[in-house]
Amino acid sequence: MSSSYSLQAIDGSSRLRFDNGAMSHELHPIWLRERTTEDGTIDTGSLQRLFDPATLDPDLSASNVEQSEAATTITWSDGHVQTVDHLTLAKELGWEHDPHQLPDPVGWSAEPSPFPRLAWPAEGDDNAMIDALDAFWIHGFVVFTDTPTEPGSLEQIAGRFGTIRDTNFGLLFDVYSKPNPVDLAYTPIELKAHTDNPYRRPVPSIQFLHCLVNDATGGESTLVDGLAAFEDFAEIDPEGHRALTSTMVTYRYHYADERLTNRSPILETDADGTFSGIRNSDRLDFVDAVDPDTLDLFYRGRAGLRKLLNDPARRATFLLAPGDVMMMNNRRLLHGRNSYELESGMRHLQGCYIELDGPDMMRRKLAL
Repeated sequence: MSSSYSLQAIDGSSRLRFDNGAMSHELHPIWLRERTTEDGTIDTGSLQRLFDPATLDPDLSASNVEQSEAATTITWSDGHVQTVDHLTLAKELGWEHDPHQLPDPVGWSAEPSPFPRLAWPAEGDDNAMIDALDAFWIHGFVVFTDTPTEPGSLEQIAGRFGTIRDTNFGLLFDVYSKPNPVDLAYTPIELKAHTDNPYRRPVPSIQFLHCLVNDATGGESTLVDGLAAFEDFAEIDPEGHRALTSTMVTYRYHYADERLTNRSPILETDADGTFSGIRNSDRLDFVDAVDPDTLDLFYRGRAGLRKLLNDPARRATFLLAPGDVMMMNNRRLLHGRNSYELESGMRHLQGCYIELDGPDMMRRKLAL
């Protein structure tokens, strides 16, 4: 243990204070009590509780507190005896490193350096996979090299991280120029920074793009970090930023007889106001008919944010070569593509979607 911890009852035993001399945190008795792992309180296989913490006495207090160097034993007023491990508690409060905790995301407003381009990890190479997953969680994307280039091989590549999500585009979808395209991605024109499928419930959280052939002139891939843009735009235009986090927008997909809709602000936040996602599509968004003053702020904010998102200085721009696979967080990053010359050669990518819980579980498992 890197620090000496103390857990003591205060305020007549109705609260407890955890400290190490440099840091201190006041704890609610029920908060501690519901984390008990003593025999008979949790299932030993699933570690799920065998009691309902909502039924605990709201006036619960500590009747007796006995400390050792590594743990504190508390006898609660309801008679339950609980041993609290100091290091476990310090990890939950973020005071000690927890190897199972995912790396914190780091926003980037210029191309990350070093660029997260890594060789495809061999089966069983846990260290290489941890490096790749850490790069993904930190930057929001990673580009793998040296993967197979046979059509359909993305199913095994992406399937290594989680279950592939089937959509009306198919389990895997092909990205190349097509007649009568269902989406502008299937044309050679430039694609500005956008997120995929904002109209789905839920929005796909991870997108893979696998380069099979790329002989065309142009067609460089682009990425922009929505997290950094969220933070920067809050400083540039606080009122416009608030409008984008609070004004509901309907996203619509319509092709032939297929229709999908979903509603959300452009900038999504957790209850504490931290960034949780961005939806950006200038082809599919329709704001609610709220009062004109609110819409003035919304339209100003949307225009300002999109100017930021389409600033070339904020882009990571790179060419996907055959065998390269881009894995990106579609809830955080915006992707795009430079235009390419259709007559210059073939450009064929395959794509698919999985959810964040796959890489999340894999990273935590590899930390064991």
